[in-house]
Amino acid sequence: MSKYLTKPVLYKAFPKIDLRKYLRNIVFLPRRYESRDECYEETTKHLICFRQWNEKMVNDILMSAMHLKCMYRDTHHQRLDILPSTKILLLQEVNEPILNLAVSKAASLLGAAEVNVTDALMWEKDYNGKIFSDMADVIFVCTKTHMCIQRFATRSTVPVLCVISRTHASLQALATIMSIMEEHGTIQGLNIAYVGAPHPVLNSYLLLCPMLGANIKFKCCCPNCPVSPLLMNASQELTAKTATQSVQCLKRELALHQACVVISGPSPANKEKIKDFSLCDEVITQCADKEWVFYHTCPRAEEVDDELFWGPNARTFNAFRNMQYIAAALMANAAQGLKFHY
Repeated sequence: MSKYLTKPVLYKAFPKIDLRKYLRNIVFLPRRYESRDECYEETTKHLICFRQWNEKMVNDILMSAMHLKCMYRDTHHQRLDILPSTKILLLQEVNEPILNLAVSKAASLLGAAEVNVTDALMWEKDYNGKIFSDMADVIFVCTKTHMCIQRFATRSTVPVLCVISRTHASLQALATIMSIMEEHGTIQGLNIAYVGAPHPVLNSYLLLCPMLGANIKFKCCCPNCPVSPLLMNASQELTAKTATQSVQCLKRELALHQACVVISGPSPANKEKIKDFSLCDEVITQCADKEWVFYHTCPRAEEVDDELFWGPNARTFNAFRNMQYIAAALMANAAQGLKFHY
C-alpha cells in the first residue's frame, strides 16, 4: 500500500475544518410547505373540543388547508415527502366512510403511513391511550362517546384528534367553514342558518361561528318536542365575548331570515319529522339574503329537493372535498407543527 494512503498522511493532507465559521452567516429557508410554528406547544396538541382551542388556532388550520388546496387542487396520484416515516392511526368504533377516506387521503398525500383500526373499543380503559401512542405518531378518533376521549388523550404521548364524536363533528364543520371562507373571503359578520335534526356538527358550528365572528340561528326541534343542543350555553358565552349572536328558533323562516349561508342537517331518523326540516329553493329565496349558498350535512332524504341539492347555489360537494385538506392541515400541524403556505 502506498505511504500516501496511510491514515496519518491523509489527516495531514486534509486537516479538520471547523464549518461553524462558514455557516455562521448562512440562513436556511424552509420549503414553502414547511413553515414551522415556533409557538407550538405540547399542551395544545389535542383536538377533543373546540372549547380547548382559540380563534388563532382554528384560523391557522383553515388558512393552512386553503393554502394546500391552492397548491394541489387535484390530489389524485399525488404523494409529497412532508411526513415521511410518520404513522397515522385512524381509530374508530364504527366505520365512517367519508371521514375514513379523508384522513387516509391526507396521509397518503403527505407521504405518511396510515392504518385503520375499527373495533368496539373500551374507552374506560384509559391505559389504551398510552399503548396506542407508543406505536403511532398521530391518532385520529371516530367515536360514539366523548368524555372518554379526553381521558384517552390525557394518557397519550402523541396528538389525539377527535374527528367525530357524540358531541362534535370537527372535520366536517371545519371543511364547511373553509368552503364558506372560499366563497365569501371571510366568515366574520356572516349570518349562518342551520335547519335540521340535532347532530354533532351543530355543536361544532355553535362554537366555531361565534369564535370566528359569525352569527348563527338554528332550528333543530319541532314544537311538540323542544330540545336544545348540548353546547348552547357555551355558544352564548362566546357570543358575549365576540359581539355575535347564537339564537335558537322554533320556526324555519326565523332561522333563515337574512341568512347568507344555509346549512341543512342530516335527514332525521324519524321520517315523520322530515316535514319540520324541509327546505326548497323558493322558501330560502323568500327569507334569506339575495346571495345565499347552501350546504347539506348528509345523509340526504326527501327533506331537500333535487333543485336545491344540485342547484347553482349548492356548495355541498366543495365542503366534502375540503375534508382531505383540513385533515392534512391537522395532521401536519399535530405531527410536526407545520403549516402550509402558498
